[in-house]
Amino acid sequence: MKNKLIAMILLGLFISCKENDSNEKQFIYEGNPIVRYMFTADPSARVFNGRLYVYTSHDEDTADANQHFLMNNWHVFSTEDMINWTGHGQILSLDDISWTDRQAWAPDCIERNGKYYFYFPVEQTKIGVAVSNSPVGPFKDILGRPLIDNTNNEVIVGREPIDPALFIDDDGQAYMYFGCRDARVVKLKENMIEIEGEIQPIVIKGNKEDAENSGGYYAEAPWMFKRDSTYYFVYSNGWRSQSTIIYAIGNNPMGPFNYVGEVMSPVGAGTSHASILQYNDKWYIFYHNNVLSDNGKRRSICYDEITFDIDGKINHLIYNER
Repeated sequence: MKNKLIAMILLGLFISCKENDSNEKQFIYEGNPIVRYMFTADPSARVFNGRLYVYTSHDEDTADANQHFLMNNWHVFSTEDMINWTGHGQILSLDDISWTDRQAWAPDCIERNGKYYFYFPVEQTKIGVAVSNSPVGPFKDILGRPLIDNTNNEVIVGREPIDPALFIDDDGQAYMYFGCRDARVVKLKENMIEIEGEIQPIVIKGNKEDAENSGGYYAEAPWMFKRDSTYYFVYSNGWRSQSTIIYAIGNNPMGPFNYVGEVMSPVGAGTSHASILQYNDKWYIFYHNNVLSDNGKRRSICYDEITFDIDGKINHLIYNER
């Protein structure tokens, strides 16, 4: 018994040292939210080499519900079975970027030619790109300047070029979607750090009469995925307790898209941001809520399985707080 106790103590010390050295934390999914030891938001879920990774922004513990978002860095979490998770720690910080110092908001990451490209919005006006040889970083700002900047170019770029979302089509063409209130899309060159052609507005049909926080109104948080031959353009319709994740469909990644309806019922967090992907023959939606804090500036990432009907429409997900 004594030897067993000593072994357990030594094992605990080893695990603790391992966590400290690698900045990793192992944890088990206990139901939503996924991560319970820190506040995370804006999940971008990706599958690399058979493993699922979720890239997130980070709401600081001291974020005040009555003030603006307090966000200084980005994190990534991964799993192979949706139950056993690894928190890989901070992968990029505002301190690592020479040309900005505020508002580390919703990111995305994508792999191309063995490298991982991490796209990050800052200042509500700019999008940068960092690169790594590993999906868990460390990532390095590759350009030393923004890839997208609306300074003196708001008409083309949009009022708030935030929330980058990447998509590579079957023919190898890469696209980046972004924008708050003004939905935009642009092609990227194969090197993933240069735009190709003009930034274009996204046309969504069937939502012209819809107001902010309802219907098909485009607010922010774009996401693109393809299922069979259909392109699904997913986004948020506002910033109130009744706003949620909705979607439109089309036959071209540049649009136009036809508004369909809600992906899921509202979670009541004040903001909505989601990603959808297929993993191990199932489809999942990742999103955030605020059940751990009851504070819209301290959010937590979640996931649920989604399904499709015979016509390819998403079966409406009823959100259950748990």
